[in-house]
Amino acid sequence: MYAELIKNLTTNDRKALADMGVPNARVSEWRTGLRLPTRPQMLALAEVKGVNYIELETELIAIETEKEAERKPEMRALLDRLKEHHKTLMM
Repeated sequence: MYAELIKNLTTNDRKALADMGVPNARVSEWRTGLRLPTRPQMLALAEVKGVNYIELETELIAIETEKEAERKPEMRALLDRLKEHHKTLMM
C-alpha cells in the first residue's frame, strides 16, 4: 500500500501534505527510499490519501523492521523467528 500511495501522489496531494507541514523535499525523500514518513507525516499521508492510518502504520513498521534486519544480523534472526512463529500460529 505504501509504495502505491507514494507512487500515485498527485500535485494536489503534495500541496495538501505541505499544508499539513510535510515539506515537498521530504516527500521526494520518501519516493527515493531515502526516508520513511515519521508518525505525524504518516498520519498526514493517510488523511490526504483517505486510507486507514493503522494499516499504513503497520506496513511502515514492517518496512522499518526489514531495513533494520538488513543491517543487523541479530535483528534478522529475531525477525525470522517471529515470522516462523507467526506461520505456526496461522496453521
